[in-house]
Amino acid sequence: MSEFKTLLPKTGNAPAHVKDQGVINMVVSGEAAYNAKSGELLLLPEGEAKRRRLSGDILAALSEGCGYQTVNCGNDDAIFSLAERFVREWQDAATSFCEERGRNIRLLAWDTDEASRDAKARALMEAVTAALRGKTGGDGLTPSFVEEIREGNSRLFILAKGCGQGAIGSRPGFICPSCGNVKLPDSPLGYTPAQPGAGEPESRAADVETPGANTITELCDQLGVDVTRTIKAMLYIAYDADSNRRAVASFVRGDYNLSMNKLDRWLRGERGLTGLRSADKKELYELIGEVAGYCGPVGMPSDVVIVCDDSVIGAKNTVVGANRPGYHKTGCCHPRDFDPPIADIAQLTEGTPCACGGKYKAACVREMGRIETASLPSKPQEGIKLLSYRDKDGKHDYPSAIIGELSVEKILLAVR
Repeated sequence: MSEFKTLLPKTGNAPAHVKDQGVINMVVSGEAAYNAKSGELLLLPEGEAKRRRLSGDILAALSEGCGYQTVNCGNDDAIFSLAERFVREWQDAATSFCEERGRNIRLLAWDTDEASRDAKARALMEAVTAALRGKTGGDGLTPSFVEEIREGNSRLFILAKGCGQGAIGSRPGFICPSCGNVKLPDSPLGYTPAQPGAGEPESRAADVETPGANTITELCDQLGVDVTRTIKAMLYIAYDADSNRRAVASFVRGDYNLSMNKLDRWLRGERGLTGLRSADKKELYELIGEVAGYCGPVGMPSDVVIVCDDSVIGAKNTVVGANRPGYHKTGCCHPRDFDPPIADIAQLTEGTPCACGGKYKAACVREMGRIETASLPSKPQEGIKLLSYRDKDGKHDYPSAIIGELSVEKILLAVR
C-alpha cells in the first residue's frame, strides 16, 4: 500500500466556459472540481476542509457575538418545537438558533418587539461580516441592507460582495470605487445628499411658463438649469383598507430615480395603503386633474398622499411643477415652500453619490445570504407558521420572526 496523500489535483488550466473567478481559483489550486453539465462545484478534501473551517467561524460568530444556539435538528419544524418547549423557562436563550445544513447555515430567531428584532438582524449580519473581514484582505466585504416589500411588510438583509459577471449567485448592484461599499438598487442610501447652492440666499418662488416641458430633460433645456436643481414627481395609485383608490404623489431630486419597493414599504407602514401601482392618465385626471407632467409639491390637493425623498431635504432655489399645465415654479425651497413627510424612497443608480464623497458604479455583486425579518400576524392564519407560547406571566405571544440562510459555498468563493 502506497503512503497516503491528500487528493490535491492542482492544474494550470482553468475550467472551460467558467466565468466565476472563485470557482477558477479553487479548481486551479486543486481544492475543487467543476461539473459543467450540472453547474455544481465539487469540493475536494482541501476545499471541504476550508468550507468546514469557514462554517465553524461563522457559527462561532453567531454564538459568541449574537447569542445564537448552535443545534443539529435537520429541519425548521424541529427548531420551532424546541423554541415552544423551552422559551417559557429559558426565554431569550430559546429564541435564536442556527444550524449547518449541507453547505448552508440556517437561522431562525424570534422577538416580540419589531425594533429589537431588526436590531438583532443587523447585529447578526455585522457579526458574520466581522468574522469574514480578516479573510478577505480588506477588499470591501460589507453587508448590504436591502429592503424589499413582501406580505407582512418584511425587511430583507442581504450579504453581498462584488464579483465578476457570470459568478455563482451574481445579481446587478453597485460598488463605490472610493470606499468599496456595496449596495443593491433598493438599499437604503444611508445619508442625506448634499444640496447644490446650499449657501445661496433663498429666491422668491414664482410661476414661469414652460410649454411642452413635461419631462425633466425638456424642463432643464428650456430654463437652462442643472438637473440637480429640479424636483420631479412620480404619480401612483394605492388602496386604503376599504379598497378606495388614493392618489400618491412622490417626489425626488431630478437626478434621482424612485424605488417602488421603498415607496410601497412607506405607504404600508405610515399610511396603511397597499396595492401600489402606476396610474394611468384617466385616473390621474379623475383624482388630481389635468396636471400630468407638471405636478409639484407646492399646492397639491389635500386628499393626495404626498411624500418626498431625503434628496429634497434642504433643497434651495429649485424648479418644481406648478400643478397646472404648461407651468413650473422657480425659486422653491424646502422647507419654506413645501414640507411634506420625508422618507428614503430613492433607488440607487449609476452615479448615485456615496457618503464618502465618491459615486456608485454599476457592478455585479454576489449574494451570499439573506435574512428576512417578517412582521407576522398577531394570531394564527392558514399557511403561516407561527411560534406560539405563553410567557412567564402567562401572556400568549406570537413573536415576529427572523428567518435566514447563509450560503457557505458562495462565501467561500467570495473570500477565496
